Amino acid sequence: MELLSDLGFVLLGAVLGVGSSGVFWWVQAHYWVPSIKFSEEIAEYLLTNNHSLFQCAFENVGKREIIDLEIQVRVGIKGFLGATGWAYHTVSSNASRVPQLAQRKRRRVRIFDTREAATFVDMPSKSLREKIEACASLREVLQLGEDAVVRIHVFGYDGFSGARKHFRSREYRETDIRKGTFEGLDVVQNKRF
Repeated sequence: MELLSDLGFVLLGAVLGVGSSGVFWWVQAHYWVPSIKFSEEIAEYLLTNNHSLFQCAFENVGKREIIDLEIQVRVGIKGFLGATGWAYHTVSSNASRVPQLAQRKRRRVRIFDTREAATFVDMPSKSLREKIEACASLREVLQLGEDAVVRIHVFGYDGFSGARKHFRSREYRETDIRKGTFEGLDVVQNKRF
């Protein structure tokens, strides 16, 4: 009888140990993790001499910091010059590498600057590249095909576990561009308007 009682305690201890380890793993892997929230719109910040910056913003709304962030700005254009599919390319931004993003910290990413020519990380076709380089604003780029989108990808490492995470924004279209600047993750009107 005593042997059965001891065996019961051992089994109960094993089940509780495995269960608590599973709960701890789930909390560490799914609850106490970094998480990124992106702005709902792209801000067109007006500069002097009729120039503009087009920016997206994001914030670490998670429970831990993100380290060694890599940020990619991907542009997709569908139906350019009658093509049936999408043509994707990556453009350089002002924030392609960020060492750290702590909890509740934000970052702005420049998508397009009318004062500078677009710099491509991976080249689109020659004809599409020439058309993009001739565009005076992001609005014009997003009108080049039947449909066009911009998406921001953020890759980074969980500051505690070291696991690499991937976060991506929604697909922004021309209708998602609003003149103004960011207050938090919301686009508000420029003070000079």
